[in-house]
Amino acid sequence: MKKLIGIITIVALMTGSLLYYVTFLNQTLQETIANFPIDETKKYKHVETTIELIDQNDEDEYTLIWKTKSEINEKLYLSHDISLLFEDGRLKEILTQAKENSSKLTQSLKIAGEDSGHYEAISYHYGQLHYPNDITKSVQSMSYDQIYILDSPLSPLVYFKSPETTEEQEGKRVLDTIINQNLQYNWEELIDYFQINSENYHSVPLTSLHKYGYTTFPELTSEESRELIAQTWGAIYQYYFLGIEKQDGTVVSPLASSVPLILYHKTYSHFIIIFSSTGGQKYSVVKNTGRF
Repeated sequence: MKKLIGIITIVALMTGSLLYYVTFLNQTLQETIANFPIDETKKYKHVETTIELIDQNDEDEYTLIWKTKSEINEKLYLSHDISLLFEDGRLKEILTQAKENSSKLTQSLKIAGEDSGHYEAISYHYGQLHYPNDITKSVQSMSYDQIYILDSPLSPLVYFKSPETTEEQEGKRVLDTIINQNLQYNWEELIDYFQINSENYHSVPLTSLHKYGYTTFPELTSEESRELIAQTWGAIYQYYFLGIEKQDGTVVSPLASSVPLILYHKTYSHFIIIFSSTGGQKYSVVKNTGRF
């Protein structure tokens, strides 16, 4: 009897420990991308996002491999990479990986596709560093890749990153025109719905945000631009990547939602993220920046 009680006690302790660990881990992952001050002395050694065609199953079906990688010269207290894959202006899949005491993250996912399409993947690479006196700083970077797939019944499947032939240039033009028209219509509808005066804002599609990893926002320094990027990704992670909160409080998957448009007020006092879900519901997120 004592032995049985002992076994029950051990199992209860193990179960309690496991529940605590799972709860703690989930909470940790939910809070990893936070707006800690950026450590200007730390840089990633290498970051990378790639999309490659690896197999053609039949005339119009194919398989892509989507990969992300980040590496830094020292182990970080916490490393976290997130990546979003868009197909023709709609979110197709997401990737996320977080580790403690790590200097390198890699992740990959195979994607089944069919017919012509434009695939874009943007990744945010984030890490936390802990210093004495409870000081926490962060390091960040972005990476991006894209691929065009041209599927025609009259010719073999064509794929490319940048067009080289006349056929590729024309295929890219047609795809870009259709996708951009749909996105522009969606964004204008959202701007009208939320009564936003677009003349007061700089607009940046999420899929173009990576460009500000190499340049600055208008009238901002490089340090201020990096801080603004960090705040933007913190909001994207919380209000889009982790799920979209509906008016009734329920959270739904962001998959198949439109590419978010980020509107930065020209004073940089705040920014607005707008997008629509797969069902057409309209969403906006307003975040004050504190002007850094």
